[in-house]
This record gives sequence, structure tokens and C-alpha cells, in this order.
Amino acid sequence: MAEWPAGGLESVKACPVCLSKQRRLLYRALRDNVFYCAPGEWDLYQCIGCESAYIDERPTLETIHLAYQTYYTHAQAERLPAEHLHGLRWVQRVMANGYKNWRFGTNFRPSSALGVLATLFMPSTRAMLDTQFRHLPPAPLGGRVLDVGSGNGAFLDNAKLLGWEVVGLDMDPTVVKSARDRGLNVHQGGLETLLEKVDSFDVITINHVIEHVHDPISVLNACNRLLRPGGQLWLVTPNINSLGHARFKSNWRGLEIPRHLVIFNYQSLLAALHKADFMDIKDIPQPSPCHGIYAMSHRMELGLNPHVDIPIPFKLRIEIAIARFVQWWTKPRREFLAVSAIKKPCSVT
Repeated sequence: MAEWPAGGLESVKACPVCLSKQRRLLYRALRDNVFYCAPGEWDLYQCIGCESAYIDERPTLETIHLAYQTYYTHAQAERLPAEHLHGLRWVQRVMANGYKNWRFGTNFRPSSALGVLATLFMPSTRAMLDTQFRHLPPAPLGGRVLDVGSGNGAFLDNAKLLGWEVVGLDMDPTVVKSARDRGLNVHQGGLETLLEKVDSFDVITINHVIEHVHDPISVLNACNRLLRPGGQLWLVTPNINSLGHARFKSNWRGLEIPRHLVIFNYQSLLAALHKADFMDIKDIPQPSPCHGIYAMSHRMELGLNPHVDIPIPFKLRIEIAIARFVQWWTKPRREFLAVSAIKKPCSVT
């Protein structure tokens, strides 16, 4: 594998989360074993102060695009029409539509109100359906939602169905064009492109994006400025203290070196949100990602492409079941950290 271009790296003098300079080496000479497109070897450190992890040296802002040459998580997923489904898949679609129509006020067809009852006994399914809409409340008059790293725009499509005015941001010109072609208001670039939109959004969502940025605290501060007083931030990111990382170590899927520049843990994420002047931080119910994360990490452990499906050994299935149970009750050990936070309302005088 080729090396990273000369002059395209920068050193990290202190932890990007808490600014502590004390650290320990977690892994040396990591390679991109997820998408096989980022050249070079990378050292991952863990901060002694807040226990977040970060790579040093890391790609500069000018060269980070080289790590995304075959990155395809933004591909537009095709959703088969209900009339093309049969048997159990058709029943699942009808039940899901019934729940979404009740929960979010949509009008998906075909549907059945029995879907509401069914989700009472299937909390993981309910969490998966809620996550598709990122737990959005009913849209207020003129309500605006911003999705940072909007990718294929699937969430923006869902938010529009609920009556929200939607805005997206993404660095990838291809997905930006695709979203615009579908009538979505998506800007190419980062939060700096919206600097003048102070107090403009009721909700901002950041789904698996904060780990990709060079200065996560600046991103959180920018989100706070863009939100209206009392507005909500919705955020999901990998957890360096997860059971999956403890199990698979350098082959844990959540590392994704060098695209993931900073990886939080539960306490460091909460501290960062408080530092950015957010309040009322709450955990968001999420469907368990253990099956996918463990399966891909297992393939990487075997030196295989994590995206090529192979049978899951029985022993690993047992590990996944145990991890799901433990993570259900232990927030700091979950694969992903999922929280909402509120911008402080204007003080009443």
C-alpha cells in the first residue's frame, strides 16, 4: 500500500476533546482495513485525561479527502415498493408503516394499526423505526432541521414528510448533487458555510460525523450558535470504551482509521457537550448494532474484507447475544453513543 503524501500530515499536540497533553499509545502502525483506500500507517493514542482516542499524526484538511476514495456509506438505498414484497417481509412493512403513521403522523400505505401494538413487545424494532426519523418531534410552524453530513438525504426525506423545512450539509459533491436533484436543500461544505444562520434551526442532527472532524469542540460550538434557544442537538458516534472495542481491539470496526480522527467515550462526550454550553443531555434509544459491528470486526480479525458476508460462527453468535444484553443495561459500554442535548433557552427577565 502506498504511503500518505509528503507534507499532507499534521501533528496533534493535545487531545482534541479536552486539550490534555498526557496520553498513552493504543495501537501503532494501523492500516485502513475497512475500505482499503487510505494509504499510510497510523498511530492511535488515548488521552489520559478524558480517555478519548485520536490519531497522531493525522491527515490535514487539505489531504483528508484521500481517505474517502472508495467510501460508499452514502450510497442511495433503494426501498422496494410494498407490492413487490411477499410473506413476512410484506407483513413487516405493513406493521412498520402502521407504527410510523401513529408515531410521526405520516401516511404510509399499506399500513395496520396493529403495528403500534406489535412494537410494544419489540423495543429494538421500535428503536430502529424511531431512529429513521431521529426522534423528531412534530414540526412547529416554520420549524427547521439541519442534518450535518446528510449523505444520501434519506433522513431529510423523512423529515420533510413530517412537515419540517430541511437543510443538509455534506462534503461529497456527488451526494450533494444527488440530493439537490431530488429537490432537497443541501449545501456542499461544513458548518462554516452557515455561519450567518445564527439561531436559525430547531433541531440539528449529527449522525456518525463528529468522529470525522478535526476539531469536534468547534463543531459542537457551531451547532450551539446555529440552534435557536431551546433547540435540540441529536448526535450518534462510536464509543472507544465499547465492549466491541475491548473484544476486537485494533480490528474493531468502529476505529476506521484514518477517517475517524477522534473517538469519544460516554463521559468525554458529555463533558464536550457541557463545554459547548448544552444542557439536559439524554440518552437516545437505539437499535443494537452489535450484530453488524461484531460480524465485520470478526472478518477484519481474519484478514478478510469486512463487507463480504460469511457465516457467523456459533461462538460469535453467543458473544453477540451477551453483548446486546450487557449493552442494553450499561450505557458506557455500548458500541455507539447516542444522545440528545438542548441549547439553553433565553433567560426570562
